[in-house]
Amino acid sequence: MDTDEKADFLAICMQCNLKKNVTKSTASLRINYRMFCNNLPLVSVICLSYQHEKFVERALRSVIGQTYSNFEIIFIDNNSTDKSFEIGKAILESSHAKFFVKKTPRNLGIAGGVNFAIKSFASGKYIATIACDDFWDMYNLEEKVKYFEENSSYGMLYGNGYYYFDDTKEIKLYYKKPSISGFILKELLQAPPINPQGILYRHDVIKELNYFDENAKVEDRDLWYRIAEKYPIGYLHTPLTFYRSHTSNISSNINYVREGNEYFFKKYEDKFPNEIKKARMKQERFFAYTMSKNSPTFKTLFKLISRFKFNWLYTKEVGRCFLLALKQLKPNNT
Repeated sequence: MDTDEKADFLAICMQCNLKKNVTKSTASLRINYRMFCNNLPLVSVICLSYQHEKFVERALRSVIGQTYSNFEIIFIDNNSTDKSFEIGKAILESSHAKFFVKKTPRNLGIAGGVNFAIKSFASGKYIATIACDDFWDMYNLEEKVKYFEENSSYGMLYGNGYYYFDDTKEIKLYYKKPSISGFILKELLQAPPINPQGILYRHDVIKELNYFDENAKVEDRDLWYRIAEKYPIGYLHTPLTFYRSHTSNISSNINYVREGNEYFFKKYEDKFPNEIKKARMKQERFFAYTMSKNSPTFKTLFKLISRFKFNWLYTKEVGRCFLLALKQLKPNNT
């Protein structure tokens, strides 16, 4: 990490008020003292990379620098054509962390890559995943393992975090108010915004449910539903992760996300028709907002009209797109 990167990261930490007070520091000393013991649960951290040479160093260093000590890093490069694998491998080899590295002979996809890592290398009680264009607060594992150990009935634990906008270096809090937890399958089916960054899964639960579904494009959400059918889901409101928003994010591809969501809509609509109907409506409103905001053209307008859903919020976005597209046709008064 060069000087500018370090300065940038420090600025983010200061902006997020991640520097702990004396009380937190004292508590951390007590926790860190216990880390010399061997009874702390092992966490297998799966770092999945594809074409991430610009970002992989920060991602891996944010894992290596965790205050929680009993973890193993499993770095899987999904057959990148850039220098992601070489950079990641060198960083891990120069660290004191326990690690495994593997470059796959072909791109296994996200679900395939994570499943390969779990089945081939993972031995932890808990599984965490991180895409190598994102990064963590140094307390991420410490706080989540502690919370999970105190609430062992959960099948998974998710939490608050930040959006990190790569172009402006600005950050935005994911949840202003605490999110949902407990037995929340019906709520999940209605597509609430679940922060996928830094989720901690029970290894035995992933095995029980036969791992990530490699046919699902939105593989994490599919697993959440299957976990929620059998287990309560926990939530920690402390923001501990950073999702890097940039032009290459898969989640910014509307058609990809729509196809992925449709996979599990069909999977659950016979059993939960009302919830899936609401989820489809929310999805179309969100896509209408995104399309009208990012590409306010008549081509976009025709797409929105072709998928028209009669509700006030969707109609509002259609109207906004029309006005912005019309504005682009007016000659500049210069």
